[in-house]
Amino acid sequence: MADDIPDTADPGARGALTIREKAVQTVAFAAALEVEGVVRESRGLGKLALRELPRAEVVVSGDHVRASLDVAVAWGLPLAATAAEIRRRVSHGLSELSGLVVDGVDVHVTSVVIAPGPGGRERVLL
Repeated sequence: MADDIPDTADPGARGALTIREKAVQTVAFAAALEVEGVVRESRGLGKLALRELPRAEVVVSGDHVRASLDVAVAWGLPLAATAAEIRRRVSHGLSELSGLVVDGVDVHVTSVVIAPGPGGRERVLL
């Protein structure tokens, strides 16, 4: 059976691989959520969420990627250390899962969230 497959020396003759920005964006989003203290947050009225965090934007150029993330972090965690861990995990995830060269990962902590209290509602500190 293996003899039926032609041996092609030219890698270009084997086909092409396309990685869409949305897929890379999803990898960045998922990697950010793996970090302790990163909180999923939606703000808006009812079902009309105006803003969902974490949010990732990526720019793919050839085999390079640059990512920018907006995140919400749980109250009480050191923000600089948490942002550094997000940067590390997202960079590693993008590199390992997409095979792209990561030129940079910018992390913006846009809100700090206090855990739900007795009333069951989170409080967001801006």
